[in-house]
Amino acid sequence: MQRFSFDGWIVVLLFFLSLILPASHPAKAQDASGLTIINRIILEGNHRTKPGIILRELGFRQGDAVRTSDLDLLLKTSRDNVFNTRLFNFVSFDTCFLDGHARMDLSIHVIERWYIWPVPFLEISDRNFNAWLATHDFSRLTYGVDLTFSNVRGRNETLKLLTHFGFNQLYGFGYKIPYINRRQTLGLAFGAELALNHEVAIQTSGNQPVYYKDQSSLPKQQVSGYFEFVLRPSLYSFHTLRLTYNYYYFQDTLLRIPGFALNASNSQKFVSFFYRFKNDHRDVQYYPLKGYYFDVEFNHSIPFSITHNTYVKTNLRKFWQIYNRWYFASGLTLKLSLEKEQPYFLQRGLGYGTEFARGYENYVIDGQHFALLKNNFKFALLPLRVIRLSFLRSPKFNTVPIALYLNVFADLAYVYHYNQGQDNHFSGSGNTLQNALQLGYGTGLDFITYYDIVIRCEFAMNLFGKPGIYLHFVAPI
Repeated sequence: MQRFSFDGWIVVLLFFLSLILPASHPAKAQDASGLTIINRIILEGNHRTKPGIILRELGFRQGDAVRTSDLDLLLKTSRDNVFNTRLFNFVSFDTCFLDGHARMDLSIHVIERWYIWPVPFLEISDRNFNAWLATHDFSRLTYGVDLTFSNVRGRNETLKLLTHFGFNQLYGFGYKIPYINRRQTLGLAFGAELALNHEVAIQTSGNQPVYYKDQSSLPKQQVSGYFEFVLRPSLYSFHTLRLTYNYYYFQDTLLRIPGFALNASNSQKFVSFFYRFKNDHRDVQYYPLKGYYFDVEFNHSIPFSITHNTYVKTNLRKFWQIYNRWYFASGLTLKLSLEKEQPYFLQRGLGYGTEFARGYENYVIDGQHFALLKNNFKFALLPLRVIRLSFLRSPKFNTVPIALYLNVFADLAYVYHYNQGQDNHFSGSGNTLQNALQLGYGTGLDFITYYDIVIRCEFAMNLFGKPGIYLHFVAPI
């Protein structure tokens, strides 16, 4: 199969940057109507949320004078910012002009969400549900509850509690405080987890993860804790600095597997330093149709042994409204690892989380570097509309937005792995997807509703010519 050169990816990146970065334009002449003063800002419906959390998202303050020609765009982006706090199901702005357009009163009406969500968790340790049905072995089930408290104290703080019991156990908590200073520019978060596993991925073979299972003991045990600072100097820019302590305990059986760990110590301890810069101009973050997004992140491990995991990764995404109900989106993800040799239990290529080419959901492509380009062309079959459920009394649930989008897509992916062709835990045993350009394409239907719910059903093909139907619950790009 023809290989895609590194120079080729540079050309793709430069082309994508030219699309995302705003072009310079001559300054517009001052609008004849002059300036409008923000006379009053009135908040309605924020029964729990503190006013400062809403006012922080506005591109203006009470008493500011703004150009009348910029007012419509400023109101729209401010409304999007308030909605993107994910504290409200609905946000509406109503304006009242006084003395012509010299002064303006702004009423902001919100419908708050339900803020306590217990989410049941159930996981089958067998490779699929049908394999588990053959044995009905309930001892191999992992079950529990993920409990989220949002908008704690009305300050957009979040508390998460994780409790998974059974075959693979997980206990943890996380607490996020978006602002700790009066200017609302500095926030922090902290948390810890304990994971106890009877089943561990030990290598990749035939483009599939291979697992080691031990029902009588715990071959992998992990304790981690993190502390994080977030700096938000402007409405759209975020700097995140996180320090994480990781402690792994592995049984001797895992350490005897080549490449799983880089040393023979049962205890693997290291501190991870993580930094990310994010610039987010999407209209609706959980399912954007217009705007752009950029981030770059750096991760470096400070080992107590020889465990290393250092990489740089970036995401660039652009969303266009082409015409009326027609939209296009493109996203590029690049990752560069700074070590040729990494332990298998830390290395991540494509096929994990949301980082995969559509049509390759059932495959894992491991390697040190990767590039992933996603493209989506969509049509709004049912543009966003609101329905009322009269049998429900609570406004948190009886007002439901829904939208339906038909889309076609094409994704390109390339994962580079050193030592291709050698018999090792990444490139041996038929891992044919490494160091080769992959293409996935197809069509799908996206259903969008409140509480950030996205349900995508997609029909996709890959270069194997193998079709598949896949279900996802996040935006494609």
